[in-house]
Amino acid sequence: MSVSRYAATQNAVASPREIELRAFRYVNGLMAAATDTLTRAVALEKAHRLWSILITDLVSPGNQLPEDLRGRLISLGFWAQKETGLRLDDGGSLEPLMALHRDMIEALEAQRGLPAPLATAAPPFAARVA
Repeated sequence: MSVSRYAATQNAVASPREIELRAFRYVNGLMAAATDTLTRAVALEKAHRLWSILITDLVSPGNQLPEDLRGRLISLGFWAQKETGLRLDDGGSLEPLMALHRDMIEALEAQRGLPAPLATAAPPFAARVA
């Protein structure tokens, strides 16, 4: 089985929260392992893409999250996108961005026992980040 088919199978059985958790962990892993300009640029591009996908979902009419929470997450997303650009240009610490992702992971893990929100017709989340 090819890697892409395996990933598609995994995403088909995973809840939206599980897919989001994987995406944040994946991006944080890339940032933690970034040791040179190229790996740093790839990690920051993936982080920017992750937040682009999240913001797009958050502003979509079918998003089931409360309006206040959506607004706060969109604000965090805009900050994260700005931060990725700044860190690409200045080579500064990726820790603030990684800390935000750890907070998102913690919040998603805390909700594991709750029912997942209704899925949208969008492609699998992890597939859009990778």
